[in-house]
Amino acid sequence: MLRPFSFSHASLFAVLCSVTALAGAGSAHATKKVRNPYVTQGELEVEWKGGVTHDDEDDGQDGAWEQKAAVAYGVTEWVQVEIEGEVEKDGDSDDAAFTALALETKILVTEQGEYWADAGVFLEFEKDLQGGADKVEGKLLLAKDTGKLSHLANIILEREVGEDSGDETELGLAWSSRYRYHESFEPGIEIHSNFGGIGEGEGFDEQDHRIGPVVYGKIGYFKYDVGYLVGVSDDAPDGTVKAILEYEWYF
Repeated sequence: MLRPFSFSHASLFAVLCSVTALAGAGSAHATKKVRNPYVTQGELEVEWKGGVTHDDEDDGQDGAWEQKAAVAYGVTEWVQVEIEGEVEKDGDSDDAAFTALALETKILVTEQGEYWADAGVFLEFEKDLQGGADKVEGKLLLAKDTGKLSHLANIILEREVGEDSGDETELGLAWSSRYRYHESFEPGIEIHSNFGGIGEGEGFDEQDHRIGPVVYGKIGYFKYDVGYLVGVSDDAPDGTVKAILEYEWYF
């Protein structure tokens, strides 16, 4: 019989330090996360998300990075609130900037296991701190377990608001499937797609599509989510390294 996978703290620390170093070395929306719909009352989460892209042809995406820090709290069994700050650097720039501050809420819509899939919604208002347009975003969060597999799907709508805002509503999709081998080690795959403005008629290669392997895990109150996404359309960067670290505790 196979023994349960043992993922030591030292090994995990080495992996995360490697990914964090890459993120610090080197586009917008590089911090790719697929959200679940669940809320735990009294849970406080402190989260760091980082991502770095590389591209052989686009200087703006090659070496660009983005990092976000967030604090979230489960106010009730159904509602979680969150505040998040963002720092980023374009590939053709030497300077990083504090670019945005966001207020977010997640609402669990169905009780877990009540229907074929569990559902929630995620709402965000992002204030641009560099003089650009602000943004509002809404996500439909879906979750479904099948045996040892867990699946998440986020259907995303985003629109600029305020001064200098565009008039397009962008459509996106994020998907995650993982194998629950062990709580500390769950291998999986993610797909992240930005289809562009609804009704704009952009072709596949004018859209942003990325896919790749991701590893998830939880050790005590500590969670990690690291992976590498390959660009499969011309508009997407050739590669994206992503890392998400989260510490949670309860009141």
